[in-house]
Amino acid sequence: MSPIFMLSINILAVYFVFWLIRPINFAKFMPYTPTQAMFLKIVMSIVIGYLLASFFISMTNWILAMPSAVFGK
Repeated sequence: MSPIFMLSINILAVYFVFWLIRPINFAKFMPYTPTQAMFLKIVMSIVIGYLLASFFISMTNWILAMPSAVFGK
């Protein structure tokens, strides 16, 4: 799988997770540090997005390798 494809999947997954957690108001949980709450949202988006992208890339590699494992090519 090409590195450009993997990088684009990572960026899309991070954006998707950021879009999902955007409505959550972390400032309610951290009322004295709203700037840290904003950075927490960004860091959580990056970490969860990376894990999500890694899962889909691994699954794609596994699916592409399955025929050679089954048919012994």
